[in-house]
Amino acid sequence: MTRASTCAANFGLLLIALVLLLDSVVGKLIPKHVKHLVFAREASIDQCFLTKLDVNEKGYKDLCEGDKNPTHPCFTHWYGNLHDVDARPFLEPFDITQNLMIKDDKRTDSFVIRYPNLGGVYFVCSNIDPETGCKDITLKRGDNTAWRIWISDEKDNNRDLDTFAKETTTGRFCTKWIHIHIKKDG
Repeated sequence: MTRASTCAANFGLLLIALVLLLDSVVGKLIPKHVKHLVFAREASIDQCFLTKLDVNEKGYKDLCEGDKNPTHPCFTHWYGNLHDVDARPFLEPFDITQNLMIKDDKRTDSFVIRYPNLGGVYFVCSNIDPETGCKDITLKRGDNTAWRIWISDEKDNNRDLDTFAKETTTGRFCTKWIHIHIKKDG
């Protein structure tokens, strides 16, 4: 046997021993009945960037219920929710966890919400006029085209903006309430 073939044979034996060692260790750590679940699970990098949004019921009621703040923009989800979202300022920096739904006296802060667990769809609110309550809303379809996002205003139940036919759609709304719908088609 030549020196090169001896090295190759030793390397092969070492590799086989390493594989057997790892299989015995990993096999003991993961029970056989759940082994397929561990490897079949979808791991998503999106989970690292989720924003924890705290509930502020009193602040929400002060701004959105009654006639006290008739031009303050308010949003509600009719389908979908704010669990496991990536929420961040859109144009200007501010603390999104404190100001997203319950705004401070600078009610012109733009923001974007991405829903990674609901198809990766986007909701963007920008160009908010504090005098009239008018704002630009942009919706964007996500990576998973089975999901769509649409909104309706408080005037009717029509889909005022919808990502069904367009990947991105924008409109200006001057109603207090915007209803957000996120659903899987089909």
